[in-house]
Amino acid sequence: MSGDAPEWAKTVEAALAASGWRVYGPEERELGVAHEAVRSPVSPELVLFTLYVHRRLCGIVAAGPSQGDEQALLDAAAEQGARIAGRHAGRAWRGAHPLPFQYATNGGTWRFRNALDAEHFDGTPAPDSPLGGARSRRVFAPHQPATVERWMREAERMPTAPTFRARLRKLPASRLDHKRLRSVQYKSIKALEKSFARDDQRALIQMATGAGKTYTVVQSSYRLLRHAGARRVLFLVDRNNLGRQAYNAYRDFVPLGARTPLHEQMPLRLFSKGAVAESDKIVISTIQRLWCKLTGIPVPAEDDENFETERADRLAGSVASVGYCPELPPDFFDVIVVDECHRSIYGRWRPVLEYFDAHVVGLTATPIQQTFAFFDNNLVSQYTNEQAVADGVNVDYDIYKIDTRITQQGSTIPALSTEAHPDGTIQQVNSVIAKVHKLTRAEHWQSMEEDDPYVRTEINQRVRSKDQIRLVVETFRDKLFTDIFPPTVDQETGEIRSREIVPKTLFFAQNDLHADAIVEAVRTAFEGAGDGFCRKITSQASRPDEALSEFRNKRGLRIAVTVDMIATGTDIPALECLVFMRDIQTWSYFEQMKGRGARTVKDPDLMKVTADAVHKDRFVIVDTVGVAEHPKTDARPLVRDDAPPVPSLERLLRACEEGKLLHADDIATLAGRLSRLGRRLDERGRAAIEEHLETGRTYEGLVRSLVRAADTEQPTAVSADSGAPDEEAGTIDAVGLLAASEELRAALLRVARDSWLLIDHLSRDQLLAARGLRDGEEAQKVVDDWLAYMAEHADEVLPLRIAFQERRPPREVLRELKVLIEKVRATQREWTEARLWKAYVDLDIARGAARRNAGLVEFLSVMRYELGLDGNEFRPYRSTVEGRLEAWLARQETAGVTFDDRQRTWLRQVVNVVAANATLTVASLDVGRRAEAGGYGDFVAAFKDSRWKPGELVDELDRELGA
Repeated sequence: MSGDAPEWAKTVEAALAASGWRVYGPEERELGVAHEAVRSPVSPELVLFTLYVHRRLCGIVAAGPSQGDEQALLDAAAEQGARIAGRHAGRAWRGAHPLPFQYATNGGTWRFRNALDAEHFDGTPAPDSPLGGARSRRVFAPHQPATVERWMREAERMPTAPTFRARLRKLPASRLDHKRLRSVQYKSIKALEKSFARDDQRALIQMATGAGKTYTVVQSSYRLLRHAGARRVLFLVDRNNLGRQAYNAYRDFVPLGARTPLHEQMPLRLFSKGAVAESDKIVISTIQRLWCKLTGIPVPAEDDENFETERADRLAGSVASVGYCPELPPDFFDVIVVDECHRSIYGRWRPVLEYFDAHVVGLTATPIQQTFAFFDNNLVSQYTNEQAVADGVNVDYDIYKIDTRITQQGSTIPALSTEAHPDGTIQQVNSVIAKVHKLTRAEHWQSMEEDDPYVRTEINQRVRSKDQIRLVVETFRDKLFTDIFPPTVDQETGEIRSREIVPKTLFFAQNDLHADAIVEAVRTAFEGAGDGFCRKITSQASRPDEALSEFRNKRGLRIAVTVDMIATGTDIPALECLVFMRDIQTWSYFEQMKGRGARTVKDPDLMKVTADAVHKDRFVIVDTVGVAEHPKTDARPLVRDDAPPVPSLERLLRACEEGKLLHADDIATLAGRLSRLGRRLDERGRAAIEEHLETGRTYEGLVRSLVRAADTEQPTAVSADSGAPDEEAGTIDAVGLLAASEELRAALLRVARDSWLLIDHLSRDQLLAARGLRDGEEAQKVVDDWLAYMAEHADEVLPLRIAFQERRPPREVLRELKVLIEKVRATQREWTEARLWKAYVDLDIARGAARRNAGLVEFLSVMRYELGLDGNEFRPYRSTVEGRLEAWLARQETAGVTFDDRQRTWLRQVVNVVAANATLTVASLDVGRRAEAGGYGDFVAAFKDSRWKPGELVDELDRELGA
């Protein structure tokens, strides 16, 4: 290109060259060298580059000035591409048909349209293509010549479906293995494929935690690769353990009709460092390591768990900028799946996704506003946790609350404490407390000069209370098998069963230091607990993946303590208890953390790791900080370990920086925060701050200036631009200094975060409450809605009412009951027997009954109560059955019939059967403990001398006691 060409044209030429196109001038057009781009100016405002691959003319670039309209340039590319192909049909790849690969650029952005997306290879319109032809899209850079060459080969091989997007339109019609999919997974895949067929660039799948998001996309990935000819699929995560979890899911998947797993058919790669092979079909990577690969930054070792959680953020800065990477060009992946897409893709890491020319599929259980915005509000499938619980895909939860005085109110580290001398006298001396450096963990002791009060938001941020942690952990221990996991009644035998083995339990700590303290407290509180009973599993812990595997699969490790590592995405199906010792402010993050306990598990798999746990029908949230009570925001979910308490020093300093109006209360708060910080400073920290003050000024002087500023009743305005005092507003110079000096503000924040944690071993905590929480408002709504449904659908309830009143055979009553349930679920999917029963228990209508394991029999009790069959009293069904048996025995006694001990034992077994199943059959006497006692044969032997024949007695007891 000539030296007098406009700068934007030179920029376009450079972008083509970077993508592998050799650019020649117009006079060299005839060379026809492979991977050649030739420019051909048409007007002063338009420069054309024609693209050749192996001497075949196949594409065109229309370039215009920076203010040029993209659509106008793209229209020019199509128009000129048709004209050039018509004039040079002998050299054009498709003869006289318009050039299919069309680019438009103004030097800053690129837009691309592939005409083959809507056409057959011979130029005829594809009948299933979108109206208006192929859809254009933004691309980071022009595609490489090798990519265009591959597209040309594919089009020649499959002329009626010449592109990936064209093949996607045919994908919904291909067979899908629905037998191994839950209904929601099947519907999600079909909805996603319809979105692909519409040529939507982005699609969002919302699926409750535990409902099988990963398996859904494993199936979908296989279909994209096998049936749509996708070249490569990227599965993107933001934590290493999630990547390994996804890798295992892909590796273990065996496609329908295949004898070998997917990874033996299509190369699977868990990217940690090095290069991605051309043959790799499925690549799993963290977004942080992928960014390193794109930018040329050395990728850290695979076992460097801290890189994703700490160092990558510092390396990337506020926005992870990317440049063109020949090794990983924008067209390297056809589809990108973003796991836990409510995180990571917004803000800092978004440019990584914007770089690739690929369909992007998001997976999350908790989409937030930014999630919907990124995915263009294209929610193709939605499956909530309420639906998952109703369908038995997930289990519901209960909340148990532990309140202590220090947790609620904070405390004060006293300046003075009492000390007894050997002579028996008692005197007050300065308190000596320990402090731990947050980074180095070095421990020192210091003497208290004055009382140091702390509020609840400073606990485990600035001060750790040893007794608060001890009391919470010991209360959890003491209430574990009485209140949190109370004894249960065996549905068949009526026997009380108590658990003794600590359920798999996960503690959420505020930060790594807090996690260490919880581990120590747990090992101390539980008698005989060794290091293998409780472990910390965080990115800073030793071999966290090994510990996570042990926690998931082994019996010995009962309690794990984490911060963020196991908070989202990680599967631990046997987990039954979550203990929150940190507060969470965001709805989505809290929902993700709750999801760790929601997964179902098969009974044998549960008993492998918890021998006395028969069935997981719920999990328990132990709330020690009020996390389940306060409202939460719908904001970015990732809560950092070092998040400062509110009102935060960072927020106040940012107000200074932005020149906001600071009132006296704000300045007083700032002075108080800095005063407390000063009491924790060591010499190194003090020097780091004072180097940014004027010569002769001290840290204490800065604080005193703020105190004087807070004395004024007038608002104080500061200027972040000059930092100069505003004489009229009465600004004190300390406020102006904080506004003007970015270095001073940064030093204060750095020292505040990297300084010492005070250990309060003097304050004694007090238990305020330990109780289960029941949502009465929600329960009342459920019952009210149910009564409204019954009133509105009285005709549907009538057959059941008649069956009850006429004492029809139990099987007929149960049939009508099941018909009603099916009708209800058809319109009110979330109305399950379990949810309705729980509401009646929470409102104390079903007094003293267990809230869990509800099914048909409990629903039968609800219906008898609401239909007034037992008067105004709610009677548990077992009580009804036992009352019927007593009435039957009384009638037999009146008739002169008596029963021996063996016969009465069997009658009690019959009560157990009917109480659990609402009916009695011969087969039901041959299962469980009844089979162990001899089953139906022994039942017959016991009543052989009675007036009933065996079958007649079973029928009579069924009729008298059942339904």
